[in-house]
Formats: sequence, C-alpha cells, structure tokens
Amino acid sequence: MKLDLLARDGAVEVLRQLCTGEARFKELNRLVPNIRTLSRRLKELQKEELIQRAGIHYRITERGFGAALKIAELERETDRGGVHPDPEEIAKVRCGWLRISLERLTELFLGEFDETLVSLILYGSAVKASFHPGRSDIDLLYVVEDGAGDPWPREGKVFRGFQSTWEYKACDQYFKTRGFHGYPEVTAISLERNHAKRFQPIYLDMLSHRAVLYDKDGFFQDLMEKLEKELKTIGTIRIEHPDGTYGWLLKPDITPGELIEINLGWADGHQQGEG
Repeated sequence: MKLDLLARDGAVEVLRQLCTGEARFKELNRLVPNIRTLSRRLKELQKEELIQRAGIHYRITERGFGAALKIAELERETDRGGVHPDPEEIAKVRCGWLRISLERLTELFLGEFDETLVSLILYGSAVKASFHPGRSDIDLLYVVEDGAGDPWPREGKVFRGFQSTWEYKACDQYFKTRGFHGYPEVTAISLERNHAKRFQPIYLDMLSHRAVLYDKDGFFQDLMEKLEKELKTIGTIRIEHPDGTYGWLLKPDITPGELIEINLGWADGHQQGEG
C-alpha cells in the first residue's frame, strides 16, 4: 500500500465513513465536496484494495479495515490530551477494534462521572484467549466514590453516547461483516468505593484476567493484591477442568459451620466469603 495515499485529501475521511457501513458517491461527496478529488481518491483506494465498489455503493475491504484501525491507533498514541488506559492494560484486549472502542468508552465514563469515578475494570472473556466475537460479552465493573448518588442515569447516558461514536459504529460494522451479530453485548456492574472493599465473588475471576481501564490512585489494583494475600493465607486452591473452565476451593480445611473471612479493608470490619 502506498502510504502517501492516506495523506491525500479525503482518503482517511472516506475510509472512516465506510468503516461504519457502505455508502454511495453522493453520501461520500458530503465529506469530500470536490467531485474530482473524490473520484480520484475512490479510484486510488480501490486500486490499493482498501475499498471496493458494489453496484452504486462503496464498501470497505478487510485491508481497508486494517488500515483504518492503524490510523485510529496512531491518532490515540499521539493524542496527549485527556486520560488514557495504560498501554499494557489495554493491550490485554484481544481485538484491536474493541481496544479503540473501549478507550473511547473510558473517556465517556470519565467525562460523565468525573472525579466520582474510582475504577473501571474490564474482565471476563474479552481479556481471555477464549474470546469469540460471536459468543463473548463485554463485562465491566466500575467503582464510584461513596455517596456519589444513583449511577444508573449516568451509566445510561454514557452507553447511549457510546453507541453514537465512530469507534462503536466501526467496531459494530467490523463484526457484522464477519457474520456476527455486531458489537458484543455490554454488561456493567457498579459498586461504591467502600462496598468494593467487601469481597465480591467476581473478584476471583479478575485475579488472572482483567484489564484496568482506569484506576484512581491504584485503588483496584491494591484490592487485588490484598485479595491474593488473603487467599494465600487461607490456602485457596484454583481447580482447573479439562474443558478450560475452573473453580475455587476457598478454604480446603474448612470445618462445618465455619465462616470464611476475607478482609479487603471494608470499613465495617471483616467480610465473609462462601465456603
């Protein structure tokens, strides 16, 4: 591919538009008003197999999706404004299009919750080798400050805004062109800071598989370190199954009626786990 092609007027605009679905010439003409320039760009992009023509419509190709993703990643790398996930953490996300969309989602969470947002964590299959776009969901946990109020209205606003972003639409189209339903279903759980210090069963899954998208003062990472120490103290065993699933034996030497205490710093004292 001729790299200078993407630096020419209208090339990136056309690619970005076609990432969200096929378009006709007159629709692309709104992005590139000069008809001669647009005609030239379309021919050049077709020659490089970044787009293809299907009747009166233009569509992006696999190669075009790859080029658009590289451009989006480069733009994020050179963006010095705002707060971005740690590169090592976001790299845990298996799919490139999911990575850039989740970075955008992180920005929206921060924009809506501002200083009340403590942590935003991605966990589950999205950060596992078993991720499959046709079957896997996006599982999120976010922690807010104590007394921040009902998070649901703000969460709803975040996700409505997210679905209108280019990153979401492009990722959605990317999966659809591969025969999948579209953007994976997103499930979010919220906790207040003090409640997050209580042992939560979902924390066990996060010990080995999580991507920290945002973490004020390392709050959640500290919780995970405390949990690892607590589990080591009580002799917790992780049991692997042949099909790749696993379970936990929290306290192998537990006695009948004994309560398992896992202390992560909850203000009201010790927490009880399930035996």
